[in-house]
Amino acid sequence: MSIFEFDSNPLIFQSRFYVTGLFNNYLPAIYKFHNIHHTLNVVQFCHELGEYYRLTKTDMEKLLLAAWFHDTGYCLNIDDHESASVTIVSTFLDSQNVTENYMPSVENLILATKRLREPVMLAEQIICDADTQHLGADDYLKWSALLKEEFELKNCQELSDKEWSYKNICFFNSHRYFTDYAQRMWGGQKLKNLNQLKAGK
Repeated sequence: MSIFEFDSNPLIFQSRFYVTGLFNNYLPAIYKFHNIHHTLNVVQFCHELGEYYRLTKTDMEKLLLAAWFHDTGYCLNIDDHESASVTIVSTFLDSQNVTENYMPSVENLILATKRLREPVMLAEQIICDADTQHLGADDYLKWSALLKEEFELKNCQELSDKEWSYKNICFFNSHRYFTDYAQRMWGGQKLKNLNQLKAGK
């Protein structure tokens, strides 16, 4: 089942519609990486991992909700985008009359994507792995270039390729995939990408 087949679930369909509208209308142009394309990838990989681990329908709904909304806080252009994303999804869930049953889990899932957080529950590990899948992707350099452009625009600071490689190497060294699926599927390419960064620094 693709993520769009799962859209037959009304709550997930409304989430996609709502979040796409937010990004189209409110996301500042500086966000070259953290935009709808990254979000779609995170949703796709959350679905892939959720299917692999046979999450229940309810747990899959909560995971995909968190995946759709996890970066919506960037629309407010603030540093603590995860907390802003929690506020935005709360407003959405209020409109769907499911806040009480869904909000605590969805909030925990979104906040689990904060840097240096250690995810505990399986679904939290899944969304963290999906959020950083690009580190182990064949086209990592494409995503890295977008992230570099975003960083430079946001911080009004131009970085040399060497400086950017150093930042990436530090991030790679502090990162790990949490699920055995992600380690198996993306770990090997992640190591290749890291070695490529080191060779070019």
